[in-house]
Amino acid sequence: MLAFSGMRSGEALALEYSDFNFEDNLLSITKTITNTRTGYTISPPKTPSSNRVIPMDEKTMQIIKRWQLLQRKMLFSNRVKTIDGVFTDVYGERMIRQDIYQRANRLADANKLHRVGVHGYRHSHASMLFEAGATMKEAQVRLGHSSIEMTMNVYTHVTDKVKAETVEKLIKFANF
Repeated sequence: MLAFSGMRSGEALALEYSDFNFEDNLLSITKTITNTRTGYTISPPKTPSSNRVIPMDEKTMQIIKRWQLLQRKMLFSNRVKTIDGVFTDVYGERMIRQDIYQRANRLADANKLHRVGVHGYRHSHASMLFEAGATMKEAQVRLGHSSIEMTMNVYTHVTDKVKAETVEKLIKFANF
């Protein structure tokens, strides 16, 4: 979800199945999990522009549908009858940032991948958007940034492929 949506980890942890429109492959991001003095709470997103509906690919949406069925079975076996959260523990309690951080590290280690950290998936998503040809404005809206400067300066990393294409563009332009 993080790699293919670009959402913040708190936004992912606050997701409910009602946030998914499986017919149109849309995801509504309308809340986040916030750490307070008394524990974790669901609150409005970071900024007004963080409230957004983003198109999702069909494969990721199918994975979420399968997860929903597996989660229901798992929770039912633990006598949990109803759930709201998409990302919960085996007792239906919402996961917290530390939980997904540890899970991401275990998955990276098991697959002999570099640990990018949970927020690294958001950076990777922005870079993939850029490399795929998305405009800065499209990336800004998808990531829920209040300013395009944030998208340009922090979240897009120029890949080696794009660097090589930049040289080709220059050579073509200069007719060299």
